[in-house]
Amino acid sequence: MLTGGNQLPNKEVTTYAADGLTWTDASLWQQFDAGYEASPDTLALVEADGRCWSRAELHHTATAITQALQKSGIRAHDRIMLEGNKTAPTIAAALAISCVGAVVCPYTPDLGKAERQVLEERLGHIALISVSEAEAQPIPGAHGLRLSLRRRHEPRPLDEADTAAALIGFTSGTTGVPKGVMHSSAAMNYTVRACERVASLEANDSIIGVVPLGSAPGFTFTVHFSQALGHPLVIVDPWDALRALQMMEQYSCRWGICVPTHLVAMVECAKSGQWTSRSPLRALAVGGSSMTPDLLADAEQLLGIRALRMFGMSECMGHASTLPSDSLERRQHSDGTPFPGTRDEAFDPDLKMLPRGARGQAGVKGPSLFLKYCEGLGGQEYRLTEEGYFLTGDEIICGSDNYLKVVGRLKDQIIRGGYNIDPAEVEAALQRHPAIETAIVVSVPHARLGEQACAICRIRKGYPPLQLSGLTDHLAVIGLSKKKWPEHLVIVEEMIYTATGKLNKKLMQKAAISSLGLG
Repeated sequence: MLTGGNQLPNKEVTTYAADGLTWTDASLWQQFDAGYEASPDTLALVEADGRCWSRAELHHTATAITQALQKSGIRAHDRIMLEGNKTAPTIAAALAISCVGAVVCPYTPDLGKAERQVLEERLGHIALISVSEAEAQPIPGAHGLRLSLRRRHEPRPLDEADTAAALIGFTSGTTGVPKGVMHSSAAMNYTVRACERVASLEANDSIIGVVPLGSAPGFTFTVHFSQALGHPLVIVDPWDALRALQMMEQYSCRWGICVPTHLVAMVECAKSGQWTSRSPLRALAVGGSSMTPDLLADAEQLLGIRALRMFGMSECMGHASTLPSDSLERRQHSDGTPFPGTRDEAFDPDLKMLPRGARGQAGVKGPSLFLKYCEGLGGQEYRLTEEGYFLTGDEIICGSDNYLKVVGRLKDQIIRGGYNIDPAEVEAALQRHPAIETAIVVSVPHARLGEQACAICRIRKGYPPLQLSGLTDHLAVIGLSKKKWPEHLVIVEEMIYTATGKLNKKLMQKAAISSLGLG
């Protein structure tokens, strides 16, 4: 194992157990390094172009990046932003960040300028690793990765969560500011061990990597899952359903995670005759609200894929799932049972725990729960019950058999194909358009994506009619990520208000759906 003055020396590992599941708080690097020492020539990952990397090759690249970080003065608990490209060098950089005891903060390469500016101002990171920062310095031996340093200010006080953090993932917040979700190695180890057990994975079974790396779940279920547990990661990038099916077959992938749109596209490959083989997957975890019973049935009948609904979010990654042994009907109409050591309960508006069978707000408590939000990046949204349950904003029903079902959502977010869009953030961006007097953003139904975003706007007097193209041009100029742009625009003469003077989003949403012919 590498040694150095900035690294956490010989971190003692603690073992945990719950209902037959065991996991530790070992870091990503500690686990990968142990696997490398045991079997250096074993396959570690397959890049999107088909290049295979052994553990030794990945270890060599990670070592080079580690040395560059140490020479640059990176210390334990420093935060390092990492451009989440789905490549071997990026994964090696994540290993190196873990090796020096720093905190990896992955972000999507298409992060909007406005969000990037917020993170630059509030995250307090010491460095950034990317391929796109032209002014950054190349990292020797890192295959095109570049390192840019930020000025180190006075040391910030570290609390227990700061010292335990190994990952900070970013997700949309209800105030328009990204939330920085902090996770420990123990939390990541727990959730990937639980998924490994759900799928009955064996040593060196490959997993398919189709989701982006720039979120806590995306990073955990690809990079951490594969390199901590020793399962070769087979990367698909950019997304192509036929290519994904081919890679799964070629490398005998046994597990993967995706959003419903991925599964829809793979099913379409079978329906169109492009794909006729049976998938080697033992299980495919699918998160997102747009899963339909027909989609799960088609996946099993046409592809041989047992798709498992999984309940999770950035704050509590993958904490409940259906099982491959469950009947199709069970998998179609349930979001599973909590992982060992995790509890999901429904709460009433007064935050009192409801009896089984009652509908209420979801609260979750367990080993995969996040540590906290970063300072200035979501802290005001942290809600716990007196019993320590994190309130997710979803509505659930917990059955007497311990199976649960997500039946609604309290929080006002739009989930387009598994991607969360914060209406408040988009509304704030729309209000900066000179022609817009008032704007709201609501969800409208979409057969494939589940939901799309619709902007409902009132135009100022004296301005010409506004088209959707003009709206998106404005959003591009101010730097809002394209993934958050509305697909629909409805112009109204008057906004609708409640008796208390608040914008009545529900009525306007209903009217917009009707006017667009989507009802």
